[in-house]
Amino acid sequence: MTELQQCFFNIYQMDYQFGWYTKDQMKNLVVQGFLSAENYQKIVGEAYVAPQAQPAQPNAQA
Repeated sequence: MTELQQCFFNIYQMDYQFGWYTKDQMKNLVVQGFLSAENYQKIVGEAYVAPQAQPAQPNAQA
């Protein structure tokens, strides 16, 4: 981990510990590429599971 990555890891870890980020928000950081799945697990304490894609809903006919 680079020094910059370590800095952001520390920031995200504190944000989560202080309750400023939820698990869903932390997952979103992984999706966006700001946090690795491995670091998610280190911070949250559980393995990262990618969100499941939701099937498209058919348009309701009136």
